[in-house]
Amino acid sequence: MVESIPEKDQFLIAYPNYVLRETVTYPNGGVSRFYDDGVDMVIIDDEICSCREGEQIFPYTLITDKQNHYMKIYRRVFRFLGFDAETIEKCLQKGRQEVLHFTKKISERGEHADSSPLELLFEQNFTDVYGMRALKYLQKEFRISDEDGNNYFLDYLIDTADSRVAIEENGIHYHHPQLIGIEGYRKQLRKQNTCALWGLKLYRFSTEDCRFKDRIEDDIRSYLGKDTSGFREAGLLLERKTELYEHQEISLAQIEERRERGIRAFLIVLPTAAGKSRIVEEDIQKFAAGKEQFRALILAPNTNIIADWKERIDKDLQPLQDRIDIKTYSYAVRHYHEKQGIIIPIL
Repeated sequence: MVESIPEKDQFLIAYPNYVLRETVTYPNGGVSRFYDDGVDMVIIDDEICSCREGEQIFPYTLITDKQNHYMKIYRRVFRFLGFDAETIEKCLQKGRQEVLHFTKKISERGEHADSSPLELLFEQNFTDVYGMRALKYLQKEFRISDEDGNNYFLDYLIDTADSRVAIEENGIHYHHPQLIGIEGYRKQLRKQNTCALWGLKLYRFSTEDCRFKDRIEDDIRSYLGKDTSGFREAGLLLERKTELYEHQEISLAQIEERRERGIRAFLIVLPTAAGKSRIVEEDIQKFAAGKEQFRALILAPNTNIIADWKERIDKDLQPLQDRIDIKTYSYAVRHYHEKQGIIIPIL
């Protein structure tokens, strides 16, 4: 439903080909107005950064939900704090090719970038939707530059057959306009508008979003696609042959040290998407070395993880392929008497 047009709307006066699509009012009295010309959308925020002492901040999902919805629909979505005529004009009149010539050949810094707890949570949500192997499609810490030479790093970038999609994981304390203030929010919007000029659709997922597993998985499918058939591989390199993350090396060292003391059962407790399966892979490879009688049984809770492990073994543990069984928990209950004495990594 189209809201009533405020008197003397500066944006509509300057851009009569746009219409006011929607108005969102926030508990602090601020407002966001959504304009579109059928192709692009412009969001103008007014007074959304203020927060009176003792006042509770408004839910950040009021920003992320609405913006993500329109990001999917429109070619480009720009966002500004107040009616900044010069900046708006510069963005709307500039085509994608005009901004790219200001940039140099850029590289990603994400191969060795540590993930924040929120990023690990998103990566877990992402793999729950598409499978563990889908991490290869996530390019991490991808750098873009604006025409003034300012660099911005995106949490994730996904190349698809016909577009490029950026994802930002937004911790509330570092992104909520009422907490970061006017200048912090303006910087955030400059990054977002640079994405629009690069032809990137930028989706924002916050701490609040990622806590609701079913909802975030539905959003991921809706915005990124129901499967990975259109994705291009260029992402996280988790299957390293010669290098492990520090926490993985520490876990392996602890397993070996305890095994020498006669301990045969190990519980690996790490954040989600921290590479526990990679630790098990490495441990199997080391433990099996020189043991002709080695046999392993991998227990998994569901068929998705079983399929993932079959791929892992085919790719990374092929010499041991005939000596490793992959079964469900229920299988182990029914056949435990047949499998005594076998190494059992439980995932």
